[in-house]
Amino acid sequence: MLRTGKVVSAKNGELQVCFERPEACQHCRACGEMHESLVTIPGNAPVGSRIDVDMPEKQVLKASFLAYVIPLLMLLAGLALGELLFQTETWAALLGILCMGASWFVLRLIDRRMRARAGWHPQIVAVHPEEE
Repeated sequence: MLRTGKVVSAKNGELQVCFERPEACQHCRACGEMHESLVTIPGNAPVGSRIDVDMPEKQVLKASFLAYVIPLLMLLAGLALGELLFQTETWAALLGILCMGASWFVLRLIDRRMRARAGWHPQIVAVHPEEE
């Protein structure tokens, strides 16, 4: 997955890159009115330049799968456990929501492990100097 963004800051070998949302995302509005996203990427490039960043599609799909499926599985597990333990829908729903919230911690642990792997980092494939 190749995307082009603008470097807005560079410090200690990390770049803050602003990406515009893809056209397919422009009409969704799931993220509100945001049309840009700010991402930290390891690398070096001058502030103001445009860079092409590549992230293997396989890794993007895996990350998306984890981000959506783990909370869903935790919600379902909490609902089932709550129904089994308390036998009321109210407590089952509360435990389901609690487990879904706990999935944030699970995702944080997975994220820390994945950050250590080189294949999970976006790669800068081209730097286009700022035009004056």
